[in-house]
Amino acid sequence: MLTIGIFMPLTLFFFLVGSGITYWMGNKIQSSFPWKGLGIGILIGFLIIYKLKESWIDHINLLEVNFWENTGIWQIVGLSFFVFNAVSYLMDIRRRFIKPADSFFKLMLYLLYFPTLHAGPLHRFSYLNEQFDQANISEKSFSNGMRLILWGLFKNFVLAQRLNQLLISLRESEIAGWWTLLIGFVFFFYLYFSFSSFIDFFQGLSEIFNIQLKDNFHKRVYFSINRHEFWKGWHITLNEWFRDYFFYWLIKWKFWRDKPYLLLLMTYVLIGLWHGFTWAYFFWGFLSGIWILVEKVLKIPKLSEKFSSLKWIGVIYHVFICSALALVFVFSSIEDLWDRILKPAYFPLGIWLLHKRNIFIILFMFLQVDFFHIWSKSLRMNIFFERLPAWQRRVIYIQLFLYILILGMFSDGIENFYLQF
Repeated sequence: MLTIGIFMPLTLFFFLVGSGITYWMGNKIQSSFPWKGLGIGILIGFLIIYKLKESWIDHINLLEVNFWENTGIWQIVGLSFFVFNAVSYLMDIRRRFIKPADSFFKLMLYLLYFPTLHAGPLHRFSYLNEQFDQANISEKSFSNGMRLILWGLFKNFVLAQRLNQLLISLRESEIAGWWTLLIGFVFFFYLYFSFSSFIDFFQGLSEIFNIQLKDNFHKRVYFSINRHEFWKGWHITLNEWFRDYFFYWLIKWKFWRDKPYLLLLMTYVLIGLWHGFTWAYFFWGFLSGIWILVEKVLKIPKLSEKFSSLKWIGVIYHVFICSALALVFVFSSIEDLWDRILKPAYFPLGIWLLHKRNIFIILFMFLQVDFFHIWSKSLRMNIFFERLPAWQRRVIYIQLFLYILILGMFSDGIENFYLQF
């Protein structure tokens, strides 16, 4: 909190006020009707106003964000994660799933817990509160935490940062026509390695104190064979939040019970607008919802299971469309993106010459990560490393450390793309 107060005073001010409102409303929400939706309305309303301001007044190219130089100390960092956790707390009390926190400081610890505040994943109050009560540091917890931190640093410095450099060069080049899809393809993998590396890092930080955060990604989600499989393994806790606190809440009403597909489409539109109140994010959410509905109607998930031998056709199909949708996150406006796509197809060879070594390193490191993902199966990476023979474990630690030291890119520091949401 001291660090937040020094470098981000507006963030700390809002979070303290928001925590106070949430605590007060949590104790009032079951007492009388007028209180039931007030706290939720205040929190969601402020989030909407702030996102409108960010999207329409202070809009900047997300790829070129340098937190310390461009966003300034007055940005509210982690606002979406704070508000969503606060809303889940109030709604769980309203549904009588939990009782209000017995102290303001317990609630504030949940809402302002540094790892979840800056990158997610989202958690219910009951899940984290029980672990906070039993938090401690042991030799085993410290080792487990450091393993995840090492894995996260490797993915970020060696892969995410290199992909970001390639992405910026592609975005600033004259690439045009159908070659523009290459930008979306690179961004898709950059986003996975950037975001998931922060999840690894903060999971590791929490593991040191024997606090286990939820997984937010399936390991090989980048090789999903259809959109349904993708959403089961991408930003899992955000999707679960919209499922539990929006879709399931409304589907109980008769009007929406008769229109489940429309409600599902609205859910994906809101997931899009969660990133920012722009037409680009609206269309991204709308098209994502349409994609899911088309797959439901055509029974694509069942066909994928039936013809599992054609898995790679599904992977190509998904990555192709996913790369096209990802372009929304790269370009500052739909008009800018459309102008680039309508130009004659062109790939600047200078990009290849400039990034030839970088591209080979990215491909080789990606194969390394994928190999570890296959080898570890469903185990979290720290548990997988722990179960290896001691000599094998140490060899891997040295290998990852050398990769970071020799091939890591440190010039821009650790960039968290999702920090702005």
